[in-house]
Amino acid sequence: MEKILVKTGIYSFIVSFFLLVIFKKREKSDIEEEGWTSYTEIPYSEYFFTIFRYSIITSLFAVLFMLLYNFANKTNHK
Repeated sequence: MEKILVKTGIYSFIVSFFLLVIFKKREKSDIEEEGWTSYTEIPYSEYFFTIFRYSIITSLFAVLFMLLYNFANKTNHK
């Protein structure tokens, strides 16, 4: 079971990191009161830190889900 949890953690971290790099934008747009749009670009350090943070959170949820799934399957087989 430990091997499955470790693989789930590693693979979910890698996949979520790559998906966030692909789909998360560095630009943030705000619409002002008069209808003007202002763009703010996030620095690379903050951008990668947030991607890293979200990947860790996703990985922890995936491991927790797999742990609960394994416990549910073990209790059903008894």
